[in-house]
Amino acid sequence: MSGYAGNGKDHCDECGLTFFDQNASLQPGRAVPYSWPATSLMQFSYTTFVTLGNFTTAVSTGLVCGGTLINRKTILTSARCIRTNFNYYDANQRQTFNIKIEPNKFYPDLRASYQIFTGVDHYVYFNMDLKHVFHSGVEEIIRHEDFNETTLENDIAIIKLKQAIPLNNYIQVSCLPESTSYEIPNLSKYGYLAGYSTSGGTGGSWYLQNVEVDIYNSSMCENVAPNNPKNWNKQFCAGEYDLHGNSTGFCHGDYGSSLYTLEPINGKSKFVTTGILSYDVPCSTLHSPA
Repeated sequence: MSGYAGNGKDHCDECGLTFFDQNASLQPGRAVPYSWPATSLMQFSYTTFVTLGNFTTAVSTGLVCGGTLINRKTILTSARCIRTNFNYYDANQRQTFNIKIEPNKFYPDLRASYQIFTGVDHYVYFNMDLKHVFHSGVEEIIRHEDFNETTLENDIAIIKLKQAIPLNNYIQVSCLPESTSYEIPNLSKYGYLAGYSTSGGTGGSWYLQNVEVDIYNSSMCENVAPNNPKNWNKQFCAGEYDLHGNSTGFCHGDYGSSLYTLEPINGKSKFVTTGILSYDVPCSTLHSPA
């Protein structure tokens, strides 16, 4: 049924509900708390022992990504957020090693290295007020079978959760387009991003940020990761064309986070997950295309 999420048996939830007005249209920056209730936070952390020459040590890596709740047990995100390896620089040998991520004594099940948080307005950390948070472990991770880690083609993934997420004023499911359509998003519309600004080569923000962006003609993004092939039937381009007199850029959110557009759903105007942030340029780049 259009405008609803769920399996029709256990739940049939209206999508796109919000209980707090967003302020992205007014000023980019700190979002009104809980104004993007489908936005989720994914934290990845991994530790292993490695032997480098005749030296054995423990190494760790971590990652923060965005995600979108599309039904009570499903998160939509970017395939690049599902790690299979990482680079580790050893200062003693002055050499970079590529470490494969695989089950070990710390993580016999790699699904345990991913944590999903909904109902949050800031990073999940010690001594933070988390009264509306809901945490779920991961049941299944599904990366697009044709995802290319080098070119980031088909950069989409689904995470199935162990627990069904309860919906309330702080947690809701996002609407999705009814079908694949080359007319969504429309170039005449604005897009909206919400996240913690971890993309674009920055350290991120403690609190949820949001920004209104322009949907660009595809030519505006030809020089974004120019070695990556572009398929404009599957990808689109957005950025801040006239932000502060075109003198600066603004961070886009998190890889894996949604780009929302306002679309008519059953006679109502709702924010619809139209795309996923895959890759971009540094935040300070003029017009900051992504």
